[in-house]
Amino acid sequence: MRWAWLPACLAACALRPATHVGPVTATALVGERRFECSQAGVFEALPAGPRWLCDPGFRPFALAGRAAHGERTALLLVGGGTPAQSGEVALLDLGGHVAARAHLAQDLVYAVALATSADQAAAACADGVVRVLHLPDLEPEPTSWRHAGPAVAVAFSPDGALLASGGHDGVILLGSPETAATPRALLDHTAAVTCLLWTPDGRLASGARDGKVRLHDRSGRLLHTWQRLGGAITHLAVRGGQIECTVAAAAPSPPASAVLTLP
Repeated sequence: MRWAWLPACLAACALRPATHVGPVTATALVGERRFECSQAGVFEALPAGPRWLCDPGFRPFALAGRAAHGERTALLLVGGGTPAQSGEVALLDLGGHVAARAHLAQDLVYAVALATSADQAAAACADGVVRVLHLPDLEPEPTSWRHAGPAVAVAFSPDGALLASGGHDGVILLGSPETAATPRALLDHTAAVTCLLWTPDGRLASGARDGKVRLHDRSGRLLHTWQRLGGAITHLAVRGGQIECTVAAAAPSPPASAVLTLP
């Protein structure tokens, strides 16, 4: 009886993948720690290689992180599911413990976001709906946020007062996550919006499949457009006074990068 637990423990360890399966589909930074997800689950990226954290109970596709803020603890939010079957989200602590899980839709969750200073999260879904979620139970709040195509990007402003989403319809929806009022539609892009980023001073940058990056103020007014970056924009990050872009190049060339100076 003394070692009765050993077979179960060994079986559980054997089920833990040593590394990613398939491509890394999303990353999240929480302080100095970097997290990643693939179809194998959620991992922490370490110098020695990825360390498996958990299987959220569905195939992960999207990931967001929140650092500790006041009484609010550090969290990870993972989204994904099964194409044409289910859209799921799970809330994790940084050790990989699943605190809550929710079924949101009948198709994939493509992107997730966590508000820094509020108990809210958001999920952009393949059915075009952007669902605002209450933490920690992930209960969906009433919403009128809907794109005409799949919603694939979502981001809270630094102060949590605004939420932005982007979709394959080429539209950015911008408004308050606190109400069910219809958000404002920004129609400046001419192709599918693929990624969103709020700058530290509260401006909204967006990338699209047409290789353009646009910058809006909090009201939605277009401030600047960067063009001809060489391919679809797949990721945006801010560093100092610059935006770093990942640009999808034509196969078989690897993705390229571009650095844009904020005006």
